[in-house]
Amino acid sequence: MFNLDNIVNLFQEYSMYSIPISLIISIIIALLGVVPSIFVTGANIIFFGPVLGFTISLLGETIGGYITFIVYRLGFKKGAENIKNKNVLLKKIVESEGVRIGFLIFEGRLIPFIPSGFVTLAASVSNVNGLTFNIATFFGKIPSIALEALVSYDLINIEQNYIRLGITLIAIALVYFTLKKTKNNKK
Repeated sequence: MFNLDNIVNLFQEYSMYSIPISLIISIIIALLGVVPSIFVTGANIIFFGPVLGFTISLLGETIGGYITFIVYRLGFKKGAENIKNKNVLLKKIVESEGVRIGFLIFEGRLIPFIPSGFVTLAASVSNVNGLTFNIATFFGKIPSIALEALVSYDLINIEQNYIRLGITLIAIALVYFTLKKTKNNKK
């Protein structure tokens, strides 16, 4: 269901409702917690263009994150305390208070190798309020969605942008392996 062609076709078939459809798909992806959002971001870039597609993707992820936060808080708060054992950052989110928790959620959103659903779940069992969660999610998602938008745009226009796409993918791999090595060295 969540592949690029299907989403673009859905937008084209129901173009008058394409923005709400995109937002609903983003909410579903956030609720599932494990489905990558790159397909809806790519579809948004194809259908709406880079700037509006980025904006719609950012709004969709922020709204989806908040709805998921509320659902998790209502349904999983008691059973999800062990989320803090998954990662040092998640533990800090669960155990922090005040402004610090907002910065930790922001940091969790910036790190592309921690699934967004884990950050949302950790926040839902913490004492963070909805406003702080939304602000941290909104600003933390900007770099990852910008990266998704760039990769999607370059894939769509690969003939003109293959060099930038290659450099971007190499940079992502280097960051990933550097972070992984740093994490292994800390153990």
